[in-house]
Amino acid sequence: MDFQKSLKVAMLPAGIMIAIGVVSTLLGTFVPFLVCIVGLPVMLAQIVVNAWAGYKAVKEGGMDLMGGALTGAITGAIAGLVNAIVGFVLSLAGIGVGLATGGGQGAAIGGAVAAGIGIIGIIIAPIFGAIIGAILGAIGAFVAGMKK
Repeated sequence: MDFQKSLKVAMLPAGIMIAIGVVSTLLGTFVPFLVCIVGLPVMLAQIVVNAWAGYKAVKEGGMDLMGGALTGAITGAIAGLVNAIVGFVLSLAGIGVGLATGGGQGAAIGGAVAAGIGIIGIIIAPIFGAIIGAILGAIGAFVAGMKK
């Protein structure tokens, strides 16, 4: 497995997953009911993009199943970290927090809680993203290997 090769292949899928995450976060922040409508399609899109990272690793990078899994893990970790940071920055700016708590003192308490949870999210999101990404990347690599 070549980490540099996997990192290079993972950049485009990670960028797409970041864009999907930022758009869904902003939609959920400013139009909360849309989260219910776009949640499942966003999740499915992220699953497909992460599996595509593993597929791409095999087809374009000439890697094997383990390379596909590594590429998926890198994709998930980068997207998880960046999207967690975006969510954290929005919560620090009070975007979404005031809406959720009704403003006033509740917003201050909600902001403090959101900041604490945001820090935990920044730690956990890349780990969870890497685990799910490795699984989906391996699936994508497996599918690519079957299409030889």
